[in-house]
Amino acid sequence: MMSITFIEYQVLPEHRSAYSHWIKQVRANYPELEVYEGTDQPGLFVELWKGQSHEDFGKLKEARVNRSIKVENEQPEKGKFDKNDWNQLHNWASGGAAKIHIWHFGKVR
Repeated sequence: MMSITFIEYQVLPEHRSAYSHWIKQVRANYPELEVYEGTDQPGLFVELWKGQSHEDFGKLKEARVNRSIKVENEQPEKGKFDKNDWNQLHNWASGGAAKIHIWHFGKVR
């Protein structure tokens, strides 16, 4: 099944440089990732992940949002989405982890 995962967030202006460096590293690790910035809303970013299964979506969402609330000494599972420190974005996004929105869509037939 064709699917797309969208991740949307606003990066605070004072963190744009750090974010730009970080997202380049993320894109190097995940070539299936495309990143877009709002042309009428600078700092509003959308990540587009193509072809993910619903299971991969769940793992990506866990890595991106939920992992930040785990106990510090708990070791996260090693997996497909453990190539980056996703929690850095929580410090740069307006509203933190709660404002990083993640959706998974299947193609309508």
